Amino acid sequence: MAFDGITTYHLIAELRKVLIGGRIRKIYQPEADEVRMTINKDRENYNLLLSANANNPRVYLTEKPKDNPSTPPSFCMVLRKHILNGSIVDITQHETDRVVEISISGKNEFNDVVIKKLIVEIMGRNSNIILTSDRPELSAEAAEEDVILDALKKVGSGSNRYRQILPGRAYVYPPESGRQNVFTLTEEDFYRLTEAKAETVCERFWVQDFLGISPILAREIAFRAGVSGEVKLKEFSKKQLGYLWEAFAQIRAAIAAGPHPAIYYFRREILDFSTVDLHSMTDSQAETYPTVSAMLEAFYYIKDKKLRFKAKSANLRHQLDTLLKKNYKKLQNLHDDMARSKKNEKNKYYGDLITANIYLISKGMEEIELVDYNDPEMKTVKVKLKVNETPAQNAQRFYKKYNKGKRAQLQLAEQIAMTEEQIYYLESLVNGLEQSTELTELDEIRHEYTHSEFYKKGRGAKDFKQKLTASKPLHYISSEGFDIYVGKNNYQNDYISTKLGVDEDCWLHVKDIPGSHVLIVADGRFITEATVLEGGMLAAYYSKAKNSENVPVDYVEFKYLKKPKKSKPGMVVFTNQNTMYVTPDKEKLAELKLISED
Repeated sequence: MAFDGITTYHLIAELRKVLIGGRIRKIYQPEADEVRMTINKDRENYNLLLSANANNPRVYLTEKPKDNPSTPPSFCMVLRKHILNGSIVDITQHETDRVVEISISGKNEFNDVVIKKLIVEIMGRNSNIILTSDRPELSAEAAEEDVILDALKKVGSGSNRYRQILPGRAYVYPPESGRQNVFTLTEEDFYRLTEAKAETVCERFWVQDFLGISPILAREIAFRAGVSGEVKLKEFSKKQLGYLWEAFAQIRAAIAAGPHPAIYYFRREILDFSTVDLHSMTDSQAETYPTVSAMLEAFYYIKDKKLRFKAKSANLRHQLDTLLKKNYKKLQNLHDDMARSKKNEKNKYYGDLITANIYLISKGMEEIELVDYNDPEMKTVKVKLKVNETPAQNAQRFYKKYNKGKRAQLQLAEQIAMTEEQIYYLESLVNGLEQSTELTELDEIRHEYTHSEFYKKGRGAKDFKQKLTASKPLHYISSEGFDIYVGKNNYQNDYISTKLGVDEDCWLHVKDIPGSHVLIVADGRFITEATVLEGGMLAAYYSKAKNSENVPVDYVEFKYLKKPKKSKPGMVVFTNQNTMYVTPDKEKLAELKLISED
């Protein structure tokens, strides 16, 4: 994702307007790698988020609160000691790199004014938050350099020989590796660099040789220049290199003019964000924001929510997968037993042969060849006998085996039906996990599981006792203006199928496959074929068959729907249904309006 030097440049311009002159009133550390500060300016409070998370390092003004731990970590205590009640005098960026420096004025124990810096390095897994002082309060290697007071992540010589991030050490900026500053590059320097880097691929050239340019911005430069970003620079003509320089100069001018914060989506799936208009995102939709902070908060909120949901659902998903594997194996074994039991017909056949030819058999015979009078060719069949049994006893022995096998087949058929029902239910829970995005929906699935026959008290997760907050199903508007509701878990499916609909509405569900219940609300109108087809596509897409073609979908008037007593959540029966075959088309479904219930 594109938290690059250009985003940092625009963010700092925004923070300077809002925070310079403000006083730090609160500091807390809600996560091991995240610091938050409340800054008061002109009687307004601003919450600044600083994160050194390896996956999502970031800085922005946030409006979403987070719980403060009862015991502050040691780094938080150091920050409180040195910069609490300090005044922010400057916010700068190192070159065009992803390094944010917040200069804070305060007084030491001798009442002298000192400037301390809180430096945030947004460098992926090497991200860090470092507190430095311009006066050597500890043993300093160089009086002119900033001295590290403390760091969120301490780095010793064993990890990095170039720069150690330890209290008392002089602060050294991350290595620039000879990369160029975007704003100081001249046309002459550009042509000199392209000649020196002739073997480098175009996109890689911009990313590796310039501070602050991300892959997405490198693609944008190539797109605006009308050249391929995957071609080596030596393959470009002089004219094409000229186009490349013009595209870069155009983007540099746009950067200097100010940010255009936007998040880009493709078929409702989040792609990336940028503070520069991306002409290369031709097939995507852009959602614009008034500030860089608002854009970053929206983007990372979505991303964090997905990661948080995935982490919190991992244990439940593992338990469901284990149960499914166990039941899949059980079902396979039952089918194998059924196949073996069907060979049982031979026992009746041998018993009939012995009965038909009983006058030819005497006690003490081990084997006999008997004529099959039911065979048109009157073939003979070898039958093994027990020497200590009479012919009638041998026949009865085969009949007993046959009857025992028949009883086993009936029991196996019951077991197979029961196991298939259990697998269907477990798959419906897994499908609910895959469709859900909110923690309230996860709570409902966990609550359902812990109250099911599969949950063994005292094993796995703790018993789920908290009070549930009802989640809401997805709400679409069809191309012809009909409301369509889609359940994402069994509790939502129950709500749709028992409380939301009325007799004239249309209910849909994939045939014999776990999936969402879908309801088209008639609201006094005749539901058109086009809307029914859209509802069918939604039912197929939000099911286990989302990646299949010609998925059978049952649709029926709501009045023919019934929920049996004591049935599991999401289980209904219906009559008078019709069946259509649809192929889920994500592109067409993306055209339907999705109503946000937030």
